[in-house]
Amino acid sequence: METLTIYEDFITLGQALKELGLIQTGGQAKYFLAENDGRIFYNGEVENRRGKKIYPGDQLELPDFDIQINFFKADDEEIAQRNEIKQLENNFKIKAQLETASNRIKLKSSPSAKKNKPRSPFHK
Repeated sequence: METLTIYEDFITLGQALKELGLIQTGGQAKYFLAENDGRIFYNGEVENRRGKKIYPGDQLELPDFDIQINFFKADDEEIAQRNEIKQLENNFKIKAQLETASNRIKLKSSPSAKKNKPRSPFHK
């Protein structure tokens, strides 16, 4: 039996499937659940709603994948560590966006060879 830590009050079934690596994106949840209709169990009941809220203490079972997951609430230290990692990731993304924007500005402001050419042989 596997465990999955929840850092918020709840996660959705679609988010859980993504965290488990069964789907790549949240948009794939709808198709995954349609293909596995009737073979996904939430607390012992068949579940196929991607937006179904999963709380700490709940159990998810996917017999076709031989997976049983219990969900637990993260403690304060785990939440603080996760928030710190997310902040570092956001800082890295912002830095990359600024560098990209800076490069675009440099490209736009550099003189182009085409701008110096006359538009026609008669134009001087």
